[in-house]
Amino acid sequence: MKLLTIKELLQAQVLWGEEFLDIDVSNACGADLMSDILADNKTNAILLTGLTHRQIIQTTVMGDFAAIVFVRGKVPTNDVVELAKAEKLPLLTTKYPLFESCGILYKAGLGQDKSQIKGEADARDSAEENESPEAMRLTYDIVGNDFNSAGKATEQAKRVLKQIGIDPAIIRKVSVAAYEAEMNIVIHAYKGKLMYSITPKMIELIAEDEGPGIPDIEKAMQEGYSTAPDRVRELGFGAGMGLPNMKKFSDLFEIDSVVGKGTKVRMVIYL
Repeated sequence: MKLLTIKELLQAQVLWGEEFLDIDVSNACGADLMSDILADNKTNAILLTGLTHRQIIQTTVMGDFAAIVFVRGKVPTNDVVELAKAEKLPLLTTKYPLFESCGILYKAGLGQDKSQIKGEADARDSAEENESPEAMRLTYDIVGNDFNSAGKATEQAKRVLKQIGIDPAIIRKVSVAAYEAEMNIVIHAYKGKLMYSITPKMIELIAEDEGPGIPDIEKAMQEGYSTAPDRVRELGFGAGMGLPNMKKFSDLFEIDSVVGKGTKVRMVIYL
């Protein structure tokens, strides 16, 4: 389905990206929680959401969505539109609410081709081959509570992965896991580092922070469990899906935490 057809079905206004209305779209995701957006595994999809802050652009880019349709008549600020322009991400807005927008598009046939949904990559048994003389290493410093810069490390690393020719499906897995890890540092820690080790066989991600630590890792790994404050939840974060999503998009997941000191997460994605 053309983006132009979606615009007409939703009686939407184009905020930016008229020149992209001829692109083909095969699916859609409707969500107002960042973790739900990142966990969506559809390909060539548009995002329908009521979130309009800067982080929605970076989250959309991490998820490889083709465009954003803001629902309920929401319109982002100029700085958000400028960020979308830099990413060549079309923006539209419709007065329809989220549920109704999804229903209109589904009834019109969008998303009914199940062959477009990505299959989960098969995990392999061993992760001992993590040291290689050919490894490329990237390190990014993350500052706690800095929501203006949140996501930039993951975005920069994603560009590097594209430049060296990593498979797009692998890039998406790595980017989602890394973005969730980066946001966890921003939300919960004082500061931290996001480190990549890229070899011909795998990509290793390590997120290490200085912060309060996690008293009960088993509980923290439960979907929906969150200690994020209300101000963070209002941005669409803190839904208790950060650690579960990191594990979901990794072939190997390890976590260690010391209360009063910090947390270290290791994730491996095989190539």
